[in-house]
Amino acid sequence: MSKQDHNHHLFQPTFGNRPKQLIGRDGVIEQFMEGLTEPVGSRNRCTLFLGQRGMGKTTLLLELGDRASKAGYVVARVTAHEGMPQAIIEQFQLNGSQYFKDDKRKLSGVTAGVLGFSFGLTFTEVAERQYGFRSKMSLLCDKLAEKDKGALILVDEVRTSAAMREVAAAYQELVGDRKNIAIAMAGLPHAVSSILNDSVLTFLNRATKVELGTISINLIRAYYERSFKTVGIEISDEILDRAALSTRGFPYLMQLIGYYVIQYTPKKGTVTDAIMDKAEKAALGDMEDNVFKPIMAPLSDNDKIFLKALAKCGETVTTAKLQAMLGKKGPAIQPYRKRLIEAGVIEAPRRGELVFAVPYLSEYLLNKTQK
Repeated sequence: MSKQDHNHHLFQPTFGNRPKQLIGRDGVIEQFMEGLTEPVGSRNRCTLFLGQRGMGKTTLLLELGDRASKAGYVVARVTAHEGMPQAIIEQFQLNGSQYFKDDKRKLSGVTAGVLGFSFGLTFTEVAERQYGFRSKMSLLCDKLAEKDKGALILVDEVRTSAAMREVAAAYQELVGDRKNIAIAMAGLPHAVSSILNDSVLTFLNRATKVELGTISINLIRAYYERSFKTVGIEISDEILDRAALSTRGFPYLMQLIGYYVIQYTPKKGTVTDAIMDKAEKAALGDMEDNVFKPIMAPLSDNDKIFLKALAKCGETVTTAKLQAMLGKKGPAIQPYRKRLIEAGVIEAPRRGELVFAVPYLSEYLLNKTQK
């Protein structure tokens, strides 16, 4: 197996892909898996993961889906959009059909209409036409229960919408009917806060909320040390520290930097500062394409002016400093502040303070202005 192949297993920095190992998320995974063994309606069976871009939300959902499949659940994974209810039904039919391979008996006459299924997980024409999302889900849950299977819905990029309301309402009713169902959702913190204020979606207020923050540098350092040893490359303590620190605890960057260090270090070679320079540069190039540009694309020119001023202020910025920098009074800044927090570009850790939500974004803005 060549070094590149090995690298492919250790680090998979494709955005939204699932790396081999999830570092620093064990507790979160255990808690959710524990919830699946608890009675229907238990709080941990309905979990909402919040995190900025690159914090590994999608990765986490993929991991949970994998583990739940092994634990006897059929999983439907969707991204929140208007066609979501139908997509969920189709995912359950697709992923659950393997358990009904021998179930080919076509039912005729009255019974078919009563049971709602023609064969396997395929609905009768009547059921397909007349039943809504909730009724179909109820039928699917009952059918899966015959094979001792539960149903897990995974929703990525959660936001307020009619579709989200429909899924939420159905989920609550299914739980009320004691169906073996669970749901895990992921989204940007502020896209979700508008949902939490939505009366129909109050069930989300009762959900277990998990904030996915950065990962401790020590954990990353230990993971790097093991990984580099596995592929047989040498690294000094100083450079190992440098590699771990350069990730700033950001899961996506951890994948990128680990990947490029292995890519650029000769087989059985040693990681040098020059290799680290190259790896960091390549990693930040990917960050630019997959994180910074998509973040900046929808913003207005004034938003960008606001952000550049923020970047020039240094690490943590007080509102007063920003006002001075922009020559604007507090109320004039408010709409930008609110909009950029909602877009997941900046965060307000404390009152009157602002920081960038994504590492290296301020450097990116400063470099771009100079060009």
